[in-house]
Amino acid sequence: MRPCPKYTFGVGDRFANGAHAQLTAFIEAKKLGIEIVPVWNKSNREHNIIGSEPIQTRQAADKAVADLGWTGDYLLDADHINLSTVDRFVAPCDFFTLDVADDIGEAADPADVAAFIGKHPELIGTVAIEGIDTPFEISRADVEKTANKFLKATQKAAAIYQHIVAAKGGTDNFVTEVSMDETDSPQTPPELLIILAAIADQGIPIQTIAPKFTGRFNKGVDYVGDPAQFEKEFNDDLAVIAH
Repeated sequence: MRPCPKYTFGVGDRFANGAHAQLTAFIEAKKLGIEIVPVWNKSNREHNIIGSEPIQTRQAADKAVADLGWTGDYLLDADHINLSTVDRFVAPCDFFTLDVADDIGEAADPADVAAFIGKHPELIGTVAIEGIDTPFEISRADVEKTANKFLKATQKAAAIYQHIVAAKGGTDNFVTEVSMDETDSPQTPPELLIILAAIADQGIPIQTIAPKFTGRFNKGVDYVGDPAQFEKEFNDDLAVIAH
């Protein structure tokens, strides 16, 4: 497993013409004592719209790094990929965002759900999370409902991950993220706790996860929603991840 740097910032070089300008911003930040790792990202959908290939994004990033003398780490994200779209990203990318949002709600095998519940008695009852004032009260029915909603999606994520491992010839040269944000309904912190247990059971060594929050994050405009509610959800999710 390739370690994910602590501070990363996603940059979308849509036409493979902006890498130099984008990297300059990271250089200026470093001069101020803030070391942030750029993660160039471009989804399969964006490549199809523009008519580009992931290797072009890699070439643009590599050239900017060489031209500007950047000596820090940098990554190229296969953004929002699934099993049907991942192959052309395998060679040039070293960060993979496994997008299983479309699989949320697909019913899992009842036997798999029962096995998951049996394996995780710690998820049932009063669950105290450091950093969250009020403990979660999670019933067996809550775990079953969440597993029915998300377990199949985590199994799909595992299939994508194993496909990448086989194609890459190992696990040491890429970072893994699971994305569940491009869906209609936000995941609650108790649901996230259950989802993380399911992801761990699938053997996916994720280092970052993209849940869906309340409100809307449209490109190029301000957040639409209640900032206080978002702040609470964000902090609660961080506490769940740390747990």
